[in-house]
Parts: sequence; structure tokens; C-alpha cells
Amino acid sequence: MTNNQVLATGLALTGRVHSSLRPLPGTMLTLTDRAGVQVGRARTAQDGQFQLTGLAPGRYVVIFSRAGYLPHAAVVMLGATTAPLDVVLEPAISVQGIVHDRDSGQPVGAATVTAVGPDGEVIASTVSDPDGAYRVAGIDADAIMLVVAAPGADPRATEVDLGRGADHVVDLALDTYSTLSGRVIVDGHPVEHLRLALTTLDGTTAATTITDSAGGYRFDRVKAGQYVLASVTSAGRTVALAPGATLADVSL
Repeated sequence: MTNNQVLATGLALTGRVHSSLRPLPGTMLTLTDRAGVQVGRARTAQDGQFQLTGLAPGRYVVIFSRAGYLPHAAVVMLGATTAPLDVVLEPAISVQGIVHDRDSGQPVGAATVTAVGPDGEVIASTVSDPDGAYRVAGIDADAIMLVVAAPGADPRATEVDLGRGADHVVDLALDTYSTLSGRVIVDGHPVEHLRLALTTLDGTTAATTITDSAGGYRFDRVKAGQYVLASVTSAGRTVALAPGATLADVSL
């Protein structure tokens, strides 16, 4: 192409905008000259392709912006042989919130929160802080499934629509369980084969068990709260289980 042809027809800046997973249609392009004056604007097509035409040779700054993604700027030296641009935008979408016990509302720390995309692939994961706070960032999807799991709790999955906004607040509730164990001793001797009942304060039976040959007993998967532990031959004793507790020794 000769200089006269360039002046008559102008040059074109072309390229493609995409994320690591997909093309990004509707991305806004703003082109400025060396003085910062806007000389062109365009949007990417469905396949992420773009084209700015009628440009003079020279140095330009092109700015890419799209909701849910970090903006990107690049310097372009436009000439007769300028290659198409290949631009990758990083997602800015994040999800944050508090992991807590469903019944008590107490925060659950050390819970693993995993973001799973529509195709079943893991996008990102994190671990909740001691105060239950978590944040998963860099999500490149319109919708995800958040899976939260913690020691002593059943995993739970929650669908999250990310269609609007970059920051989303989603609190995650877990059913946490504790383990209650101990020994029954009378006059220094263990009591074996004794049936024990664990009841709530309103009298509802939560679990039952029988002591072993050493007088030991154990209740697994007990919800956090206050209970009455009793045998059929003794008065009850009130015990409290904290959310996330793994052991509480009680002697009758």
C-alpha cells in the first residue's frame, strides 16, 4: 500500500477480545491519539472480533472495557502491516459472604468454598477465615455453583446467578455436627451396658446409645446446642455443644 492509498482509504485496526474461556461480545473499545483525543469507538461482535477503520498511521492507545472484567489498555503503532490484536480480559466478578451454622448463626471457620462452573469444572476455591468470611474472585461465568464443606458438617451446594454486577454477597449456611463422648462411673467403677438418652431441653430425644465395657459412650453427628444427658436410672445432666466442637467429655 502506498502513502497516497493510506491517506485516501485509511488504515484499519482489527483484532479479537476474549477471556480465557470464551469470546467477549459487547466489549467497548475507545481509541485515542498521542494527545489523548478520542479518534474512534467500537464494540466487539458476537465472536469477539472488532474493527476500527479510516485511521491514519501512527501511535494510538486503545482501551477495552466490559462489565464484569478488568479494563485493559494497550499502545498500538498502526502501519500498513499492523497485525490483528489478540486481547485477553481478566474477570473481575467475585462472590463473598459468611459461612455460618444454620441453627445457631455462629461463623464457621476453615470451611472450603469451591466455585464450580456450568460445565462442572472447578473455577476457584478458598477457605473461610475464623470469622467465617470468604471471598472467591476471578470468576468467568454467568452462573456458578458454590459448594461449601467443613469438618463435622454436611457439604452444601448453592446456585448463584452472576448476571448483574461484579461483586456478589452470598452467605452460606451449614448444618454442623459435634461428637459427645465420656464415661459413666459409679463409686470409681465403670457402668457397662447402660442405656443413655440425649434429649433437647424441650424433651425431644436426639440420640440414644449404650455404654461399653469401660463405661464409655459416644454420640456422633449431634447438632450444636444444649442437651440433657440421662440414663433410665439417673437424673439428667445438662451439657452444651458448641458449633464445630469435636469432643465433649461428660461423666455421670
